[in-house]
Amino acid sequence: MDGTGTTDPPSYDQISSHPVPAAYPHQQAPTVEPFKSANLHTQEPPSLQTTVIVTSPNVGPDPTTINCPSCRATVVTRLEYETTTKTHLCAGLLCLFLCWPCAFVPYCSTSCRDANHYCPNCGSFIGTYRK
Repeated sequence: MDGTGTTDPPSYDQISSHPVPAAYPHQQAPTVEPFKSANLHTQEPPSLQTTVIVTSPNVGPDPTTINCPSCRATVVTRLEYETTTKTHLCAGLLCLFLCWPCAFVPYCSTSCRDANHYCPNCGSFIGTYRK
């Protein structure tokens, strides 16, 4: 005992010298049913899962004839052009070099914008051509 009235826990040597009981008295050994061979024939085989990876098709700067992944129709894609950082940089460079009257040209030209391809039948997005 220490000065507070509590006892120290037993040392490892004291614990290991006592035999460990096989099971607690209130526990019962689990019962095991004998193996039934009939269960082997009634089980279904494991099902196989197929993983399909869909990649966006290669598209160019012009409308492309393609099979739409959504509606499975063969279509010529509809284009919508998107202004990007490159468009703003071209306009900024034109302003910087005193060609400010021509600064709007990158916004009107398709050469400085990305081309987004869409299916004309279902309207789903097919891919982007980045310039």
